[in-house]
Amino acid sequence: MAHLEIVGTLVYKLTRNASVDELKKAGFGGHYAEHERALFYTDAVGNPWTAACIQAKGDPIADLTEDMAAEGAIS
Repeated sequence: MAHLEIVGTLVYKLTRNASVDELKKAGFGGHYAEHERALFYTDAVGNPWTAACIQAKGDPIADLTEDMAAEGAIS
C-alpha cells in the first residue's frame, strides 16, 4: 500500500493549490464535489480501490509495474 500512498500524496501536492475551476477543468469536479481535497482512491471510472491488485516481490520498480498492470486488468 505504500505505493498507493506515494501516488496519492503526489496527486495531492500537485492539486492542493488549484482553484475549484481548475479542478473542474482537469476533470476532478465530481471528485471534489464528493470528497473535496481528500485522498479517495478510485480507478479511472470511479471504482473504489481494492487490495486485489497488490503484489510484493521486494523490488519497488517490479512491484509498482505489477500493481499498475493488475489494476489495468481489473478495470
